[in-house]
Amino acid sequence: MSAQETDHIAACASIVHKGDPARFRAAMAAPLGLREKLLVLYAFNVEVARAPWVTAEAMIAEMRLQWWHDA
Repeated sequence: MSAQETDHIAACASIVHKGDPARFRAAMAAPLGLREKLLVLYAFNVEVARAPWVTAEAMIAEMRLQWWHDA
């Protein structure tokens, strides 16, 4: 795994840790091979769930979701 991929996984872990501590603990208890995939999926879930409340501007919320789509 490249350093950039490791940075992305760490960013996802941070999002999950702050936004959904129970799922973060569940991901950390998962086998190592699944942990990275779970963290990305759970981070996506946190971001999608909070998108309507991050901003009152619909375009900005759409941009945030588009970033996840592209990533």
